[in-house]
Amino acid sequence: MAAESNASERSAETDKLWNETGVDPVELHLGKDSGFTLRAYRMSDTLPGPKNAQESEDAEAEAVAKEEDAPVEDAEGRPDIADDAEDEDAPEPDAADFEDDEEPAAEAEEDALDAEPEEVPVFLTRKGKLLVFREAEALVAYVREHDDHDLAAIEEYAELQERLSADDVVCDEADTYELDLVVANLRGGHDTWEPELLIKAAEVGRDLGYALKNDSIVGSLASGSPLDDLDEAFRVVVEGGLRGKLAKRRLRKNDAQQAAIAWRGVIAKVNDHVEWRG
Repeated sequence: MAAESNASERSAETDKLWNETGVDPVELHLGKDSGFTLRAYRMSDTLPGPKNAQESEDAEAEAVAKEEDAPVEDAEGRPDIADDAEDEDAPEPDAADFEDDEEPAAEAEEDALDAEPEEVPVFLTRKGKLLVFREAEALVAYVREHDDHDLAAIEEYAELQERLSADDVVCDEADTYELDLVVANLRGGHDTWEPELLIKAAEVGRDLGYALKNDSIVGSLASGSPLDDLDEAFRVVVEGGLRGKLAKRRLRKNDAQQAAIAWRGVIAKVNDHVEWRG
C-alpha cells in the first residue's frame, strides 16, 4: 500500500534530489484508494501559457482556411467553374463585420501578456486528468518513460527522469493529504474538527483546481467563499492566542453539515479528474 512507503525517513540523497529538482512527491488518500503523484511550484512565466495555446489555434485555423480556398473539382477532376462564378458574384465582406470579433481576442491576449508572473502549482496532469500511482515503482517507471504531461514543462524534468528511483518516493507529512477523512471529520461536529487536516485539504484542493483548470473547484475554495472563510478561521485557531480563542467561537457559528456537503462536492470533483495507475 502507498501509505506503507511513507513510513520510512528520507535519505540524504533523496532530500538532495527533491531539493535540486524543486519537485516533491505527494501522497493522496481519496476514498478507498491512495497513491502518489508529483507536484512542483514554478513561476507562471516559465511555463507554457496562453500565447502557446493561441499559436496552436492560429495554425489550426490557417490549415482550415487553406482547405476552404482549395479549388473544387468536378467528377472528371476539372475545377468547378460554376462555384468560382458564384464566389465572384458574392458581395465583398465588410471589414467592420470582423472588428467586434477581433477586439475581445486581442484584449484577452494583451491581458495575459500584461499579467504579473506568479508562483503556480504543476502536477503530473495529462489531458485534464491527475495521474496518481498506487505503487512507487509504477510512478518511477512512468516518469522515466514519458514526457507527454504537464510536469514535463519544468526545466529540471530531464534530470528527474535520470535520477528518480522508487526509494525516493517518500513523502513529507506536509505533502500527505487525507481527503478521505475530511467529510467525516466535519460531520463529527465542531468539537472533533481537526484544523491541520482541513487546512491541508484546502491547500491541495486549491492547487488541484488550478492545475486541472477546474473552475468549480477553484470557485469553491476562492477567497471569500464559505470554505475559504472556514479555512482562514482554522489557520487562526492553529496560531493560538487570543485571536485563536475568538476564532474557535466563530467556528461554532458554521453549520457542520453544510460544510461537509460543500467539501464532499469538492472531493467528488477531484475524484472525477483522477486517473489511477499501477
